[in-house]
Amino acid sequence: MKVLFFGSSEFSLPSLNALFASRHQVSCLTTPARRQGRGLKVLANPVEQFSQEKGIRCWSPESLKDPAALEEIKAPGFDVFVVASYGKIIPETWLKIPANGALNVHPSLLPKYRGAAPINWQILNREPEAGVTLFMVEKGLDCGDLVAQKSWPLGDDETAVTLEQKSAHEGARLLMEALEHLEQGPLKRVPQDHARATYAPKLKKEDGLIDWTAAAEEISAKVRGLQPWPAAFTSYRGEPLKILAATAESIGCAEADAGNIIGIDKAGGALRIQTGHGALLLRRLQPAGKREMTAYEFALGQRLVPGMTLAGPRPTRPLPGGRPGHPCRRPSGGPAPPGQQRRAPGAARGAPGDGPARH
Repeated sequence: MKVLFFGSSEFSLPSLNALFASRHQVSCLTTPARRQGRGLKVLANPVEQFSQEKGIRCWSPESLKDPAALEEIKAPGFDVFVVASYGKIIPETWLKIPANGALNVHPSLLPKYRGAAPINWQILNREPEAGVTLFMVEKGLDCGDLVAQKSWPLGDDETAVTLEQKSAHEGARLLMEALEHLEQGPLKRVPQDHARATYAPKLKKEDGLIDWTAAAEEISAKVRGLQPWPAAFTSYRGEPLKILAATAESIGCAEADAGNIIGIDKAGGALRIQTGHGALLLRRLQPAGKREMTAYEFALGQRLVPGMTLAGPRPTRPLPGGRPGHPCRRPSGGPAPPGQQRRAPGAARGAPGDGPARH
């Protein structure tokens, strides 16, 4: 069959590669190259790059409302359109071109999570399972008849990056199976239950801001679900601090406020932070304008100790001491509790210490 593939991102590539490796005749339509990065260089997207490398004919019209572009796409006589992360709405006039309509690879179990960011919101909402859907493109947002679906358990360690990769490859398999069936006759189609529809809105940078009064599991989901953009972040001394990897723990420190550092794990390279319920073990961070590092490296550089807060310009009061091994226990060398301030070396007894202040 003659297939016109619509796509623009890394998610598109497994489906495009499967089509290229098949007996079908594939052409591409993608979005125009844009200026990207700090140097604002004009860079082709992954689909256009793949097409150039493989010698696939590829169109990149500025607008699908251009009558000249519409006529050019009509000429080859495509049998079916395939859409996988194209990023633009395809007008009805275009959908009428192929005899067999347009198939869309969508990374959620429709009718749940229609819209721009289904992968992220499945993780953010801590769904028990994830999946991918192949459906017919119709007027409206992801509302066409279902053709095929595949689901799997959504693990506690799944990130948006790993889930996108898995969804893209499973979607490519569903696509190729459907095209085999389509060659034999019309596909079986099941209407969506629109009453069960939910939506996955486009992400905004502020979605990444961590609320430390939330439960540790919720914050962990934010860290995993917002990779690589906008990324979960907090602040330290007024500067943004990205949290790149973290693990939720059910037991925290009842005496600590949300956002307090309650433990520093040298062996694991981690920081333990109290949340509204449980604790979050931070593993990898990235301060503003600096490289990615372990949480322990950050703690060393900033001279962090338990009792300080990760979400403000100044440390809170030190936590009271606890039993040995307790996450609230003040380590040796940390700030003394109120009323037990240490004397600086050589200072007279009773005189205040004159060591470096911690902020």
